Amino acid sequence: MNYKKLFSAILCANFLINSTYMPVVFASEATYKQVVVNENYDPFADEETTKEPENLTMKQRVAKIMEEEKNKNKKQIIEGVENGHIYIPKGTKLNVELLEMATSKKLKKNQLVEFKMVENLIINGVIVIPKDTIGIGYVYEVQKAGGFGRKGVLRIAGKEIKTLNNITVPLKKGLEGKGKTDGGAVAVAAAVSLVGGLFMKGTNIEYPAGTNFEVEVRNNVDLQTTPENLKEAMNPNIPHGIELNIEVK
Repeated sequence: MNYKKLFSAILCANFLINSTYMPVVFASEATYKQVVVNENYDPFADEETTKEPENLTMKQRVAKIMEEEKNKNKKQIIEGVENGHIYIPKGTKLNVELLEMATSKKLKKNQLVEFKMVENLIINGVIVIPKDTIGIGYVYEVQKAGGFGRKGVLRIAGKEIKTLNNITVPLKKGLEGKGKTDGGAVAVAAAVSLVGGLFMKGTNIEYPAGTNFEVEVRNNVDLQTTPENLKEAMNPNIPHGIELNIEVK
């Protein structure tokens, strides 16, 4: 028996089994909403880092050091917030829940996922983001379960939510998990029969609607109002948005 040919045939069969859904991805792209994201950004990282440009000249390095020294004297200023304004601090955790079921079997990368606030966000006694406010997330990473015990992977990242006065709050972190794989059984199957390993499936991740998780405020968010005017700014009866003045002749 030619084992090399048999092994090649088995690998080809495994590829076909685990990629049969690919044509569906291209055929159904228009059936779900995608979120535009920076592919180089990791929403699950604890700290956001910016890579220093390579091949800086000596003059550029000196200028960079001088800028860093200058910024040391600005520690009392809150980054991204106008002096005197109230704000939502970076790192604030929001308790949210999924609106619809999410599964690694069906979701696609960058697909839009909606969630809602489980409780009010209150600042200085004023509701800034009410309970049940809808927020937007997206599928940051997804892998469908497959042969040889390949387990499903699903990571849903928070993207943004809005305050009562229509300020966009950028988010990070979110919901993440992996399915299970029967490692021992797969190893035995692979040793006894490679064909058997093809049909040893891992499990997909599935989160039902209502699954609770936390997202985190990505940056300091200027609420565009002073502490004294916060209550008025967050009055739900006051309309917020784009205002146009139209002259009719």
